Formats: sequence, C-alpha cells, structure tokens
Amino acid sequence: MQITPSKTGVPFLFYLANVSVAFGHEPEPNLPFERPHSHEAVEGHAHLGWESRYFSEGRDNLDGDSLLFGSFEMGWKHLTAGIWYGSSPDQRYDEVQLTLGISEQFGDFEIYGGYTHLQFPFDGSYDNEIGGGIVWSGLPVDLECSADVYYSFDADGYFVELAMGRNFVIHDELKLNLSLPFGINQGYVADGHDGVNHIAVQLGLEWALSETLSISAHSTYSLALEKDSALPGDDSLRDFFHAGVGLQWSF
Repeated sequence: MQITPSKTGVPFLFYLANVSVAFGHEPEPNLPFERPHSHEAVEGHAHLGWESRYFSEGRDNLDGDSLLFGSFEMGWKHLTAGIWYGSSPDQRYDEVQLTLGISEQFGDFEIYGGYTHLQFPFDGSYDNEIGGGIVWSGLPVDLECSADVYYSFDADGYFVELAMGRNFVIHDELKLNLSLPFGINQGYVADGHDGVNHIAVQLGLEWALSETLSISAHSTYSLALEKDSALPGDDSLRDFFHAGVGLQWSF
C-alpha cells in the first residue's frame, strides 16, 4: 500500500535506524523497529532519526520531502512490542505505528512474525497489517538471506521483500552493512502494478559511542522495475537516492 498524504498505507514490519522490524519492511538500516529477536532479559531501545525521503515499497512516498521519527521498543524472551512516530517537517504528514512481534531461532534460521496498527492523525485514517519473515545466516562468506511478507487489511494485498546482505566489522566500535533488497507488489500498493517492483543497494554504518549509545547512517539507491506510468500508484515509483541518520539508546 502506498504511503501518501491522501490515503493510508505504510510499511508493516521491521528495523529500523539501524533504524531493522520489530517492524517496517525495508532492509536495514532504515526501518521503524529492529527485527524481532530473542532476549534473555528485558531489553529496551529508543531511536531518533531523520530520513531525506520516506522510502517504502520502492516509492518516494512524500515526493522528495524528509521525515523525522522516533521509536521506543521493549523485548523479552521471544516477544517484542514497540511504538513509532514519524512526521514530515516539509508538509502536513504524521504517522503512528504500534507493533507486537514474536520470534524463534532454529540453528542458522530465525523466523518472526507480528501485527502492526497504523494511524495517520493528519487525515484521521488507519490500517492494520500482519507479516512475517525468515533470515538464513548459514551462507558462505557470512552472507545473510532474508524474506519478508506483509499484508494490509485496508488494501487487501501483500508485499514481498527479498534481500541478500553482509555485515562487516571495521573495528569494535564501527560496523558496516551492505544489502540488496528486491520487492514484489501483489495488491499492497492497490493502485500500482503487480509483480516485480524495485531493487535497491543500501549501505549502512553503525558507530558505538558507548555500551548503550550508538549513531547510524545509511545511503540507498533504489531502481524502479516495470513501472506503469498509467497507474497512479506508480507515480512515486522511480529511480532515486536517499539517506538517513539515527541515534539509538539501548538499556
């Protein structure tokens, strides 16, 4: 489902700054929450960040305008819960995401799923989404492969994201992530084309300032695939570059 100021629709899962899902669906590091994972004890994360564009489903959803966001999430055992709020300083747009997630690990595989309630205070609309995914980390040269799918009740459609990535440890305080996400739309962007949607190259950095505080940055180039200019949902599906920065506090 497309995120525009005139209709509901926004990412469901995932991560974000290393904004990854408890929920949002873009590849790391620009999702609203971290991907759900197991916690031995109660853990919390708080994020603040800025995105040069609101990127999801291969689309420039605010037509070149930026987005400020903040999030808070808690995890215990296999459960994760979080709240995310985003607002554009350039136009009238704000959004709230409330999420619940669960995860389990089996050897080199991690599976997760969850529910997200989305509200758009600027126009009084809302949506509900469910989704899930799997990560396989048992590949050569430390590659990771992931697959995510999320379904919008409002659009009555789903979106699939496949990604291949690798993490690099530059030194103890600095980590780099390279990922190649690929998207497929099946009714999630209801007025856009179905089928292969976009492919992107994303580079992320995370620098640990202390044991509890870190900053992150990312840059992404997204390439539109099979755009249909006759469909209004494909108006914002385009080739473009965007970047973002974030601050994370863990406790």
